[in-house]
Amino acid sequence: MVRFLLFALLGCLPWWAHAASIMAQLDRNPVALGDPVTLTLTADGVVGNDPDFAPLLKDFEIRSRSQSNSFSMVNGVSSVRTEWSLILYPRNTGTLHIPPISFGAEQSQALDLQVLDQPPPSSTGGGGADLLVELEAEPKQPYVQQQTLVTQRILHIQPLQPQATLSHPVIEAGKGDIRQIGNTRNYTLMRDGRNWQVIERRYALVPQQSGTLTIGRAAFEGVLAEPGPSSYDPFGVNGKRIRRFSEPLTLQIQGQPATYTGQQWLPAKSITLNAHWQTAPDKLQAGEPVTLTLAIMADGLAAEQLPKLDVQMPAGIKAYTDKPELRNDAGNDGVVGVRQEKWVIVAPYNGEYAIPAINLTWWNSTAGKQETASINPVTMRVSGGQAAPAGEPAVVTPPPVAEPDNKPQAPPVAGEAGKDLLAGLWGWLTWERLAFSLLLLWVVLSFGWLSWRWLRKPAKPASLPLQKTAAASGKNSLRVLEQACRQNQAQAAHDALLAWADSTLGLHPALITTLREQADPSLRSEIDKLLASLYGREAASWQGSGLWKAVQAFKPVAVTPHSNHPGLATLYPE
Repeated sequence: MVRFLLFALLGCLPWWAHAASIMAQLDRNPVALGDPVTLTLTADGVVGNDPDFAPLLKDFEIRSRSQSNSFSMVNGVSSVRTEWSLILYPRNTGTLHIPPISFGAEQSQALDLQVLDQPPPSSTGGGGADLLVELEAEPKQPYVQQQTLVTQRILHIQPLQPQATLSHPVIEAGKGDIRQIGNTRNYTLMRDGRNWQVIERRYALVPQQSGTLTIGRAAFEGVLAEPGPSSYDPFGVNGKRIRRFSEPLTLQIQGQPATYTGQQWLPAKSITLNAHWQTAPDKLQAGEPVTLTLAIMADGLAAEQLPKLDVQMPAGIKAYTDKPELRNDAGNDGVVGVRQEKWVIVAPYNGEYAIPAINLTWWNSTAGKQETASINPVTMRVSGGQAAPAGEPAVVTPPPVAEPDNKPQAPPVAGEAGKDLLAGLWGWLTWERLAFSLLLLWVVLSFGWLSWRWLRKPAKPASLPLQKTAAASGKNSLRVLEQACRQNQAQAAHDALLAWADSTLGLHPALITTLREQADPSLRSEIDKLLASLYGREAASWQGSGLWKAVQAFKPVAVTPHSNHPGLATLYPE
């Protein structure tokens, strides 16, 4: 009866309602960039039209909005109050102007909001900021193509909910390549008398041109757990939701020094050359292949930047090399690049063969000077076979280029020709090639057997369980969601709901909590029922018809994408 009278009085309001008085207020001022601020608009009276919030989108992101109505009557005088509440995220620092909001003929007053780079000091003596995001680089003035270690840190006092995300560093000005090295580190740091929990990532930056290189702000978004008695929160919706940004990082890239004389520019902390013989070079047998492994190890260069070694084999030696092996290892101060070359060497005759020194010129970025890495010359002593043919010296040097000789030559001795051919065959038939040939033969035979089985086997209709189709592509997510709801399969509906939120609504990251914030009351209620059936303490049967109706009736609100901070990555990867 009371509800009926309330609606009846609301219907009669146009006869005695006065012009609305609209008041705008902020829950706090100033606010840190990335922190939400609540704008409340209160209308005492009946407004002519719905409010127009479009002017706010220039400087703010509207994350959520709500509306409430109240009616009261005192001493025969009735009054109506309507309240709109908007959660805003500032887009920039400085003084942001909140323009008047139009409600038909009425308007709210204008407001100014101060947006700071970091949170203001706590009035309760808490010591200032609750979370910091930092970017550092070492060295700050690297050479072009010199590896620079970029360190990204989050320092926080209170615990973080698992759904926190942090964007990867992005180059905004200049040219270069950046990649993460190693895994995320967690440790404790004492700073300014406060004990901080630290989450740290490291990246290897390789500038590609001299001049100024700028890395944009790193953006953190997450929920800080509220202090006090702990409460179980599986969805991470409780606590203080914040966003924080680091300062941009600017580096001055130096060009290649004019005094450098190397064939290829190689700036590194250290470069070493290593050689390993399968058999000692002074104990080789004629006609038997031996493997020589050459390796370049560069601290501060990626393996892809390392050049091919200039190896000069003496005349009379047969040498074969395959594709080099490249490997990048995570060191304490960046990437250590390793390039490995394997040579198969065959000496067909007895004698001594001199392999000259192998040199590689590089730039010591720590000392700021040119240096040379070397492998000493080696003398191969070969025995156990036949001597070199008459007229061919035992110690072989690279022969000069000679004019072609058109005179007929005597055919080689059959035994010597067969041994030379066998030596060449052994040089070609390394274990790598033999393994590859056997693998290729196995693949061909397996493919033929599977094709024969497939041709003989009658075709069967393909079937796919509903639980797997829930992870289908975005264009089928709505159909999969409908099927899961009609069959009352809660887990499949949960998976399809996430796929629908990602492909259709464009929510990134596609989390149930993010979808719940955007949902209307009907869809939010159905999502809660679904989660209760999946994660509630007591198992309950779930009916999907309500969720399907709520999804069909849901009209998503356009949300401005986070284009300024791409590359979000979870801090707690699975």
